[in-house]
Amino acid sequence: MRNAGPVIAVLALLALAVLLAMAPWGDSRFDRSPLGVRGLELWLKAKGVDVVRSNPRLKPNASDMSIRVLPLPGTDSADQPETQLEPWVLEEKLYEMPTLVVLPKWKDGLAKEGIARGAMLIPDADAQSPLSQMYLDDVTIIRLGARFEQVGLALDDSQPHKVALYRAQLFDRASLPDHCTELAGLPPGALLISCDPDFKVWVLSDPDLINNHGLSLAENAAFAVSMIAQLRGPEDRRPIYLDTDPTLLTESGEEDEGRSYERSASDLARLLDYPLSVIWAAALLVTAIAFWRGAYRFGPPQTGGEAANDVSRTAAIEAVARLLRLSGNDGRLTAQFVHDLLADKTVQVFGPGSADAAGIERLFDRLARRDARAADALRTVSRSLMEQGPTMSRAELHRNLHTFKELLGSTDLGSR
Repeated sequence: MRNAGPVIAVLALLALAVLLAMAPWGDSRFDRSPLGVRGLELWLKAKGVDVVRSNPRLKPNASDMSIRVLPLPGTDSADQPETQLEPWVLEEKLYEMPTLVVLPKWKDGLAKEGIARGAMLIPDADAQSPLSQMYLDDVTIIRLGARFEQVGLALDDSQPHKVALYRAQLFDRASLPDHCTELAGLPPGALLISCDPDFKVWVLSDPDLINNHGLSLAENAAFAVSMIAQLRGPEDRRPIYLDTDPTLLTESGEEDEGRSYERSASDLARLLDYPLSVIWAAALLVTAIAFWRGAYRFGPPQTGGEAANDVSRTAAIEAVARLLRLSGNDGRLTAQFVHDLLADKTVQVFGPGSADAAGIERLFDRLARRDARAADALRTVSRSLMEQGPTMSRAELHRNLHTFKELLGSTDLGSR
């Protein structure tokens, strides 16, 4: 086997290309987990509801959006601390546009463990904490046991949908203040409330109604789409802003002037985010193929004029032979072969410039001084093939050519 270095290098590049194409960097892996909201985005778009997904590098105008859907992350996001909201940021977001706040219920570790055990629930205090940032300190959260709650829900006069929630997280109706109204709920408590302290906000107590796992249960997906459409308003066709970005859409002009930026390793990781990861993978794949074709398939480059001459001469001989075979003139082909072979032997013995008829005769004379009988037999069969080959029958050509090869192979040509 040839040098395995190029093969190993190509395999390494291919592996890196696959890694880049399937890279789990950024929030895409969590977004597609049971706790993510990728399914909600796709479901809304499938039902004709325009959705704009938050992007840390692209900030749409708040006036171009209808409402914001803001799912709050769990409190143990050790893998993604950048998704956590500062308390003041949550409050400022509520002033930017009408917002549907979705309270957290599960720890982010559920995305890895995959089992909705009681230990995977965030502490009651952590679920309650965002309410105080929205001036809803009096609202109390209640949690039902380890069972499914199923009920038909509808907003206003819309068609009811069967909703199923496991370990349901609800609001205690008795704790709702006067500026909050229940829009949907289960018998034990309220599920969706509308509040208007100093801003317009809706609060959904249980995230399983809009996350990837919850959308697969009962008719949760249909109710989620109906709920968001109702909150947006039947006449409002502006996009829904699905917000998973811990920064604000708007900033004051004073902060914009002379603002300095701090760069970190996470900024470099943006170059590997989708879709740039696919572009990098394609570039590496093309490089690997080019490297293989150049370094392995065709071998190392040949150097020197001698190698080039050998290649050209071989190609010329093959071309002439093919033309002679196609014309059916094997005799001429054999005669040319015998002449060229003797000329090569002459060059080996006497050096360049001797590959002619005189040189061939000189070679025979040299052989005669060593073995007159062998030299005479070789001269006779060689002249016969070179002069009478075109007129010989196929059987005569094969017989004489066989004799020529045996005599030439058994003759000691000597050296210069």
